Amino acid sequence: MLESVRQYFQDWSDACEYANECAPDLSFLGNGEPFTALLFIAAACYLAWAANEARIHRRGQAPTTVSAPANELKTVVAQMQQAQAAPEKLAA
Repeated sequence: MLESVRQYFQDWSDACEYANECAPDLSFLGNGEPFTALLFIAAACYLAWAANEARIHRRGQAPTTVSAPANELKTVVAQMQQAQAAPEKLAA
């Protein structure tokens, strides 16, 4: 079994080298090598960002208002200010 698989890949490799068609022809992209790579990286990052944003909005997890935690914080601060006592005189 393994011998037939090895033979298949060997034949494929030999045919590929003989025909010089191992990789797809992407010559239409030009020879601006660093710029095409940066373009593809930017496109992949944008697609990942867009997919994440769509998933967040679809789940309804997007934060819309922050009023509830802000109100809680205000009440805690008010309680802390009320709890502060006047400075006491220290005995000499």
